[in-house]
Amino acid sequence: MELSLLLMEQILSMAIMILMGFAIVRLEVVRSEDSGVLAAITLNVISPCVIINAFQITFSMEKLKGLLLAIGAAILLHVLFILCTHFIGKAAKLNSIERASLIYSNGGNLIIPLVSALLGEEAVFYSCAFIAVQNVLLWTHAVSLISAQKRRNLKKIVTNPNMIAIAVGLTLFLCRITLPELLGSTVAKVGGIVGPVCMLVIGMIMGGTNLKRVFWYPHAYLVCLGRLIVYPLLLILVFRITGMTQLFPEAHEILLVTLLAASAPVAVTVTNMESLFGSDPVRAGSINVMSVIFCIATMPLMVAIYQLVC
Repeated sequence: MELSLLLMEQILSMAIMILMGFAIVRLEVVRSEDSGVLAAITLNVISPCVIINAFQITFSMEKLKGLLLAIGAAILLHVLFILCTHFIGKAAKLNSIERASLIYSNGGNLIIPLVSALLGEEAVFYSCAFIAVQNVLLWTHAVSLISAQKRRNLKKIVTNPNMIAIAVGLTLFLCRITLPELLGSTVAKVGGIVGPVCMLVIGMIMGGTNLKRVFWYPHAYLVCLGRLIVYPLLLILVFRITGMTQLFPEAHEILLVTLLAASAPVAVTVTNMESLFGSDPVRAGSINVMSVIFCIATMPLMVAIYQLVC
C-alpha cells in the first residue's frame, strides 16, 4: 500500500507538470503544435540517454536473468492483449484505432520517469525490455492494424532511436564497458530531464484539445476500461497463477515494472500513426487524453492490487 501511495504522489506531481504545459498553451505563450519540437528532442536525444544510462550498471548474471524475465513478460502480455483485443474488438465492434489503443500503452515516455522516481534508476534497466518488444510490434502489428495493410516497416524498427539506444546500452552492459566520466555524467544529466519534458509535451497536446469533445466518444470509455483496468488485472492474474513473481528474489520488482508499463495510458505513437495512416486522428487523440486523465486514479489502484495479490 505504501508503494501505491508513493506512486499516486509521483503521478500527481506529473499531473501538475501536465497542467503547466496545458496552461502555457491556453495562455497563448506557446502553441500546441510546438509540442512536436519537444517530442522530437525527447525521442531522439533525451530518451536514448535515459536508456543508455540505465544500462550503465555492473554486469551480473542476476541482472541478465532479470532482463530475460522482463523480455519474456513483455512478449507474454502483448500476445495476451492482442488475442483479447481480437475477440473484444469483434464483439464490441471496435475500429482499428480503438483496438490499437487497447493493446499499446505509453510504456516509454511516461513509464521511464515514473519507474526512475518510484523504484530507482536501476529499475529503468528492466523497462527497456518492454520498450524493445513494443517498438517491434508497433512498427509491424500496429501499422498493419491501423493502415489496413500488411506492411512491415523494418527500417522504422532498426532506426528507431530507442532501439538503437537499447542496442548500444546492451552492448556496453554485456561487454562490461563503462562510459568515461565526462560522457557518462552528460548522458545522465540529459536523461534526468525526461520526466518534466514528457509531462509538458502531454500538457501542451491537451492544451490544444477541446476537452468537452474528448468525452463525447462512448467507445473511448470502453477502451479506457480495458486499457487501464481489465488488461492490467488480467496480467496480475497471470502473474498470480504462474507464480512468476516468485521465480527469484528480484522477480517481484521486475514484474512490477512490467505491470506499470501495462497499466499506462494509450501510447502516443498510436495517435501519431493514426495521423499518418488512418482517417480519425481526433478520435485517437481523444482516447489518448482521456486515458491520461483516468490513469491518475487507476495506476495506483493496479499497483495496490498487485502488491496484495502477488
